[in-house]
Amino acid sequence: MITLKLPHLSSRVLAPAITAILCGIATGAGAVPVALNRDTCLQRAKELPDFAYAEAQLWEKKGGGNDARLCQAMAQLFRGEYKESAVALEAVIPVLGLPPKVTAGLWGKAGWAWFNAKEHAKADTDYTKAIGLQPEDPDLLIDRATERAGAERWWDVLRDLDRALSLDGGRVDAMVMRAETKHRLGRDVEAGRDLRMALSLDPDNAQGLLLSGNIKADRGDKPGAKADWTHAAQVAGDSAAGAAAQDNLARLDGKDPMKDDAPAKAAPKADAKTEDKPKAQ
Repeated sequence: MITLKLPHLSSRVLAPAITAILCGIATGAGAVPVALNRDTCLQRAKELPDFAYAEAQLWEKKGGGNDARLCQAMAQLFRGEYKESAVALEAVIPVLGLPPKVTAGLWGKAGWAWFNAKEHAKADTDYTKAIGLQPEDPDLLIDRATERAGAERWWDVLRDLDRALSLDGGRVDAMVMRAETKHRLGRDVEAGRDLRMALSLDPDNAQGLLLSGNIKADRGDKPGAKADWTHAAQVAGDSAAGAAAQDNLARLDGKDPMKDDAPAKAAPKADAKTEDKPKAQ
């Protein structure tokens, strides 16, 4: 079965727009050395999180205040210390006094951190705070849908995706996820419509092809499933979708991929993508 992945989470980085706003808010004049400011620290959090974390701790001791604590939290996020980052973000976000759009983005980062820490209830709370500030942001709705999929809250997933697609009807990632959700809810006719639309917009969408093959296999259409999985494997390369497609093809041919000389990698769970970075909100 297809693994739901966080849409657009791969190689996530702090949004340039958010970075620009954050860095445009001046820190206390003369409080710290010029090298220690929000701009440089947040940039280093992306590129050198270990160094940035230590630097931000020094900055806080020298009077960096909430900016320094924010930078520490973001460095922890990029270090993969998800629980610690989420706790730190929740503590500092309310006292930063940033514009609603930026604040929503930061609540989204906190939700993403809790999600990766496998704390679904806490992730949902923070995503809901973010959406409360930016209710028409499809990215936030899709992210919350992904978190709720990890908790198997399929009807809630469907509501978020319906809302996201009403705001941005061209989002193929949301169409594929909604098709997966409808498939899990036994609504395969509707799932098929979403998949056809998604694949008409992006014929090489590996997740969509993988799901299409899964649905065809479930109804006994082995030739159709094989064609979709073969296409998915060709376009997905070494990605999770490609590995899952290869695995399905091996099983279709009666092989056990766990015992094969070159076993296919199992598709990772949605909340196990430790290499991902935060995305733009």
